[in-house]
Amino acid sequence: MKKPFDKDSAGELFAGHAVTDERTHELIELMASISERDPADEERGYIARMLVQACFPYRKIASNEFSRVANNFRLTIMSPSDVGLPFGVLPRLMFMWMTREALFKKSRSLELGHSLTDFMMQLNLPLTGGKTGTITRLRDQMKRMASSTLSVTYDNGRSWSLRQVGMIEEAEFWWEEKDKGAKSSQPGLWSSTILLSDPFFKEITNRPVPFDMRVVQVIRQQTQSPLALDIYLWLNYRLKYLNRPTDIPWVKLQLQFGANYADTRQGRHEFKREFLKQMEIVRLAFRKSAPSIQESDSGQGIRLLPGQSSVPDAPQFD
Repeated sequence: MKKPFDKDSAGELFAGHAVTDERTHELIELMASISERDPADEERGYIARMLVQACFPYRKIASNEFSRVANNFRLTIMSPSDVGLPFGVLPRLMFMWMTREALFKKSRSLELGHSLTDFMMQLNLPLTGGKTGTITRLRDQMKRMASSTLSVTYDNGRSWSLRQVGMIEEAEFWWEEKDKGAKSSQPGLWSSTILLSDPFFKEITNRPVPFDMRVVQVIRQQTQSPLALDIYLWLNYRLKYLNRPTDIPWVKLQLQFGANYADTRQGRHEFKREFLKQMEIVRLAFRKSAPSIQESDSGQGIRLLPGQSSVPDAPQFD
């Protein structure tokens, strides 16, 4: 059993700064409660490794092409210009759901159900109507995801490889709202379904990265930050395989996580400030391994030390 947080020593987790605001204390309490036990099987989540190293934009962008770089790995997401790219927290939650469903059902065909309400409950999303409500935004992001394709390249200067991965082969969304502004959806006559492409199915089910879904929900509800979600998932992946102290410079971190920030002195400063802010929140999820995640002594990046991921090794799905 992992030792839970001592909220009185939370200053150690926040780089020596005093923790005084109510929101931070609430985060500490929630993470302390989670740390009392390892996640049960139904509380485990899974995400594809390639989507840990690079993912979607944090906010809406005008272009229909978006790239992220992690060392020699580049992930490019493309979509039709009249649909647009997926962005924000919702596509990340949907990817988590697709990965877990594909793993447990061992099938490319995923059934979302007859009701948008039921599907939103699976994602643990609040149901709100209107132009900016979760119902409208989820519908929009589902269309964007279903229309997108991935291009994965590896280039180390000596060798180069390319994989084109269409994520969704077929999608049928049959949900209808009861009326404008409704907070729930009327069950349809047919079940809404997604058929994953075979390459994408293999990609997301090949040694996925486990994480604690309870932590994801706390981060989502308390911060609404897609950056915090990305940092949490990435640290789970890195700490699982790290065997020596590793320094990661800010320039590489911004290529991987900061594509929405300008490559200027001000943009780099804003990215560093936001990354450190979200990293301090995410460190709460790693309990005893929190000291393994820190800003480097030189201030030129962050330093990771060998530690524990936030969940034990995933069970085998064979």
